[in-house]
Amino acid sequence: MEYSIALRRHWWFDAGIAGLYSISKSPDERLLKFEVKMNVDSQNQALTFQGKDMDTLRAYFETCYEILAERYWNVSTIKQKEHPELVVYDKEKDEITLMPKRNPTPVVSLFTGGSSWKRDGIPYSDITEPLKSRVDEFLEKNKAELWGKKELLLLTQPVCHQKLTILPKEKKKEKSEVCCVCGKHSHYMIEVGLPSFLLFASSTATKSFNSQGKKPAKLCWECEFISKFAVESASYIRKNDSTFVIQVTSPDIDKLIEMQREFGSLSSLRMLDDKYFYANIGQEEDSLIKKCSAPYELLWAFMEEKYSLLLKETTEGEETSDDTPDNFFFEFIEKLSKMPVQINVFYAVDSGQTFLTKNLVLYDELGYFYRLIHHMKKSGVNTRKLFSSLYEEKYAFREKILRNVLRKSSILRHIEQFAFRMVMREQRISMSNILKFTIEYEQIIRGDEMNKEQIETAVNLGKQIVIQAVEMAKAENESEKQALKKIKGDLYQLRKSRTKTDFINQLNNLQFRYGIAVSKNILEGILEEVDFEDFRAYCVLGALNIYNAKNSKEKED
Repeated sequence: MEYSIALRRHWWFDAGIAGLYSISKSPDERLLKFEVKMNVDSQNQALTFQGKDMDTLRAYFETCYEILAERYWNVSTIKQKEHPELVVYDKEKDEITLMPKRNPTPVVSLFTGGSSWKRDGIPYSDITEPLKSRVDEFLEKNKAELWGKKELLLLTQPVCHQKLTILPKEKKKEKSEVCCVCGKHSHYMIEVGLPSFLLFASSTATKSFNSQGKKPAKLCWECEFISKFAVESASYIRKNDSTFVIQVTSPDIDKLIEMQREFGSLSSLRMLDDKYFYANIGQEEDSLIKKCSAPYELLWAFMEEKYSLLLKETTEGEETSDDTPDNFFFEFIEKLSKMPVQINVFYAVDSGQTFLTKNLVLYDELGYFYRLIHHMKKSGVNTRKLFSSLYEEKYAFREKILRNVLRKSSILRHIEQFAFRMVMREQRISMSNILKFTIEYEQIIRGDEMNKEQIETAVNLGKQIVIQAVEMAKAENESEKQALKKIKGDLYQLRKSRTKTDFINQLNNLQFRYGIAVSKNILEGILEEVDFEDFRAYCVLGALNIYNAKNSKEKED
C-alpha cells in the first residue's frame, strides 16, 4: 500500500509546496492528495518512498525536510568551503578535521539567529587524554579555534533548521484544538516556528501581537511541516542590508502550480547563486534585476525578465519587431486570465538582531502590465533601455515613475522633472526612448485629456525652439555648442512659466530672439482646451529631446 496524506484546500498553498510536490485533486473537492514524490535536483529526478507502514512514510517526509534544510538552512559559501574553520571530531573514524562553516540563505536568515544553531560537541574542559593532546596539536598546527564560548570540539557540523514532529501518534483522549491556518481540529498542535509560511517570525513575535494577552494561536503538525517549504517558492535577492522576496500566488491550486512553472521554482527565471547565495534570480549578466534597489523596480524588472524570456524562447534571441509573431504573447496572457494571479514583493532591511519590513507590494494587474509592455515593444520603445535610463543616483525617481505606471497613474510631470534635471546636467540618457514611452503611456492612461494631435503640437513646439536656436547661431557663424549654451537658459525660463500668460510671453520672446514660428493652433486657443501644465511639460520634453541629441553629438564630435 502506498501512503498519502489528505490535506484540506488551504489558501496558504501559495506559500510553499507547489514547486516541490505533485498535487492532485481527490474525489472530494475539499481535499488534495499529497503524493509522495519530490524533485530533489535541477534534473527533476524523483526521490520516492513506498512502504506498508507509517514509519516508512515518516522517514520519507523527514528526508524531504532534511533535503530542504540542506538547500536553505545549512549552506556553505564558496569562501567557507575554500577556507574551512570548524574543528570537527569524527568518532567513528577517530579523525579531527576542518569543515566549512554554515549559514542560512537570505530568506531563512531573516528568521534565524545565533540561538537557532544546534550543535553536538564536547567542551574543551571535558576532553580527556590522549584526545586532548591531539586537539591541542591540531589547533596549533591549523591556527584554528574551537566552537563558541564553551570551546566545543564539534562532533558534527552545526545546523539551524527547526526540529519537527512528523506523523505523531495523536492522543485521542485529549481535547483537540483548531489550527490557526487550515482550521482543522487536531490533537497535536505546535507553536509557530521559524518561519511558518513566511508569516510568523517566532512564537514570541506571535504573542507580542496578541493585545488581550490570551494564548497564541497554534498550528497542526501538517501545516507546520508544509510551512517550511515556503522558502522553496520564494524568489529572492539580497543587496547590502536589504532583502527582497518575491512570491507568486493564486487562489486556485492548479493555477498556482502552473504559475510556479512560469514565475517560480520551476521556471527558467530561477538560477541559484551557489557561490554566495545572495540571490536565486537575476543571475544573467544583463539582468535588470541586478540593478534594482527598491520594491517596484524589482517587481517591474522581474516581470520584464519574464517577458524577455518568453520572447527569447519564441524568436531565438532576436529583438522584437513589428514582424514578431504574437502567438507566444497571447498564449501567455490566456494563462494569466483564467484565474487571478498575484505577485507579492516583500522588502525588509536588517535592524540589529531582527529586521524591519519597509514595504509589502501586492500586485495583481499582471494582464495590464504585459499588455502594456507588449504594446510598447511593438511601438518601438526599448523598455529595457528605459529602465536603465530612469536611474538617477541619490534620487528615487525610477521607483516613483515605475510605481505610477504599475498603478496606472500619470507620469508626465515626474518624467519632465527627471529629464530636465538629467539633460541640463548633461547626463547621458535615452531621451527619445523616454519621450516615446511617455507619449504612448499617457495616451493609454489619459487619452481623454490630451489627444494625439495636441501632444504632437506641444512636442513639436519644443523641438522647434532648440532647432531654430541652433540654426540662428549657425547663421551668425556661432558653433552649435555656443547655441546650446544660450538656449539652456531660455529653457529654464520656459519651464518656470507658472501661467498661460507667462508661457505665451516667453514664447513671444523666443520668437523674437530666434525667429520661431509659433503654431497657429496655440494662437487659436489650444491652451484653453488642455491642461496648461501638461502642455508645458510636453513642450519642455520635446525641447529636451533635441537638446540632448545635439549635445550628445557635440560631445562625440
